[in-house]
Amino acid sequence: MHSGLTPAQRLKSWLAAHSGSARIVLGTRMAVFASMPQLQLIVVDEEHDASYKQQEGARYSARDLAVYRAQQCGAQVLLGSATPSLESWHHSRPAEEGGRYLRLQMPERIGAAALPVVRRIDMNHQPRRTVLSAPLVQAIQARVQRGEQSMLLLNRRGYAPVLHCADCGWKSECRHCSAFRVFHKIDRTLRCHHCGASERVPRACPTCGNADIAPLGRGTEQLEEQVSGLLAGLQRPDGQPVRVARIDADTTRLKGSLESQLAQVHSGEVDVLVGTQMIAKGHDFRRITLVAAINPDSALFSSDFRAPERLFALLMQAAGRAGRDATQGPSEMLVQTSHPTHPLFEALKRHDYPAFAASELAERASAGLPPCSHQALLRADAREQKVAQDFLNAARQALEAELGQAPDSAALLEQVSLYPAVPMGLQKVADVERAQMLLESPSRQALHRVLGRLHERLHALRAEPAHKGLIRWLVDVDPQAI
Repeated sequence: MHSGLTPAQRLKSWLAAHSGSARIVLGTRMAVFASMPQLQLIVVDEEHDASYKQQEGARYSARDLAVYRAQQCGAQVLLGSATPSLESWHHSRPAEEGGRYLRLQMPERIGAAALPVVRRIDMNHQPRRTVLSAPLVQAIQARVQRGEQSMLLLNRRGYAPVLHCADCGWKSECRHCSAFRVFHKIDRTLRCHHCGASERVPRACPTCGNADIAPLGRGTEQLEEQVSGLLAGLQRPDGQPVRVARIDADTTRLKGSLESQLAQVHSGEVDVLVGTQMIAKGHDFRRITLVAAINPDSALFSSDFRAPERLFALLMQAAGRAGRDATQGPSEMLVQTSHPTHPLFEALKRHDYPAFAASELAERASAGLPPCSHQALLRADAREQKVAQDFLNAARQALEAELGQAPDSAALLEQVSLYPAVPMGLQKVADVERAQMLLESPSRQALHRVLGRLHERLHALRAEPAHKGLIRWLVDVDPQAI
């Protein structure tokens, strides 16, 4: 069961599950709603993956719904991951410490293959603006000569994140979003990855007319070009030239393209695979013995408190693509970083998820962040930022006034923090202004009681003339990004 099925195919699958003729249902997050009268087991594979959270329409977490559904029907639920979400890890602590899940350890790798050796390359010792360090280039060349494969991970598609004019400071900003349009060299376009707006690259700076506009930063398209240039004179053991392939959202748009590209990797036709997080998780590449993370530092100092957790999971999952065939010999992962002593990379070097989780949970506890507290995000979209913020602030003020007047409800305000409305990190998308208001509480019960009251206020305010121009509002419990 998944969204790629036709309505007829989806109905057929639903009826098969509902009647009991299908004993096993495989699917994406929507499969958690499958009608199975005799359900006894739910398996959530890679349970840490953020894609289990529905981000459009009705917000829900398929992982959390799986746990709830298992409780309702007396089934067992198995959450599997090499890098569990910190929420699940926290719930699986010993029962005497308040844990609710049973933690099952798998200390050894399937197939008796050894985990790759993780090496950190200090980019402070490399020439300025170096993309591929000398040790990494040598490691790739050695793999090519032995007939093995390498994988390079750069979680940014396109050729460069932005075009820039050095004379006047112009950058390729999107007219419809608070973001830059990404330069794609293959078709010479500037594309916004948020609203989809696309146009040809200008011949000169639109502001000052300077013809010397240049790309800033790098994406997988540029990395593929540079790797191909560095390995141009090298040959495979069979005498054929080296082949570099790229897998990202741009190269897999057409139906069947992803399958054909993966088949080429599995068959050994590709020597160096360049890609985004699409290639870092879930694939069983038997010939890859080298994985390299090109530029992982940006997530270390992100304003999003979940960024280190996501980075560690991505890097550890990527490392797991190397050395899956024990007969291939030793494998390794190279991490190019300007902060080689960062605790995250120290834990990655040892493949020590428990140490990373303990450190991260201690920071979360000291800051009062999930899973030690609970959050909900109220969002409003409007044509003007002021309209969106005024709507959220009006709802907060009305709720505080209502709860303050009722003696039995006044205690709720002490348990739940309601923050003023602010613009979202990406303030505008497709000409729609977005604002958000955060609610936070150590008690989930208190948070839901406040949300119930707030829901009534929001419906009442929506109809008032003062908030004309509001497009929509929504509530997101346990948001994945703030």
